[in-house]
Amino acid sequence: MWLNGKLPMSPPMRHMLLFAILILAALALLSPAPPPPVADPLAALGWQLLADRRLAVNNDLACLDCHRPERGYTDGKPTATADGINTPTLYGLAERTTFGWFTPEVRSLEAFVLRPLDNPREMGPRAETTLARLRADPALRRAYAVAFPGQGQSVTWERTVQAMAAAIRSIPSPQRGPLSPAALRGRAIFAEVGCGGCHQGATLSSERYLNTGMSRDLRRNGGKARVPSLIGLTQTAPYFRDGSAATLEDVVAAYQRGGLYPGPGVNPAISPFLLTDAEQRDLVAFLASR
Repeated sequence: MWLNGKLPMSPPMRHMLLFAILILAALALLSPAPPPPVADPLAALGWQLLADRRLAVNNDLACLDCHRPERGYTDGKPTATADGINTPTLYGLAERTTFGWFTPEVRSLEAFVLRPLDNPREMGPRAETTLARLRADPALRRAYAVAFPGQGQSVTWERTVQAMAAAIRSIPSPQRGPLSPAALRGRAIFAEVGCGGCHQGATLSSERYLNTGMSRDLRRNGGKARVPSLIGLTQTAPYFRDGSAATLEDVVAAYQRGGLYPGPGVNPAISPFLLTDAEQRDLVAFLASR
């Protein structure tokens, strides 16, 4: 019976309802955000695959579980896997010519997409059983056939990464508004202290691999990490290859010191510089506007 417009509920029923609400909220957080609308059948298939946990050998992880759109296509964690590497954003990859924190040998987006699918600490290794799961789905087979017309058996690893790369290339960069007075001052500071030597062009990266003194780990690529893009910085914290900088203020402070771990292997362009508190705030305002 309804009393005063409310359904009477015993304490056990209230506890069960609260538990159900918490479960639904958790499922919402675990489910990847829906893809943006795309007209290209290849990119549309790619978005479907990016959200599909069946691509993982254990059937339990999708690309968009770590590259979450609402977090700037990152996961918000310092590091995501046993490799101890920060999850890089997918923004700007259409224009990039280097891929991965420590992998100068990877020269295409397709090759980059293949790496987590083959990495046993992420979604791999690649297996025929994984492809068999995909081929058992009639709707997915049709999507492959539309994306790759007249090509027979379309569900292969090669075509899978082609579709996923097409989807990633369709990701728009965040819109930028006009620069605030503080950001305009920060832009001048950015140029004055030499940030533009590494962060330039369409990707806001020189596409080089450098030791910038931000990690003492020299095992990977001699400590030389890919210069990251600055696109969408407010969405993609924490920063650096190991996620050790929680905020943009931390990033600026680390470079003011000339790196966290200065030494003979650090690129000579990395050297200490002085800023006032107001200049630090202006530089952060510019970085946040990218």
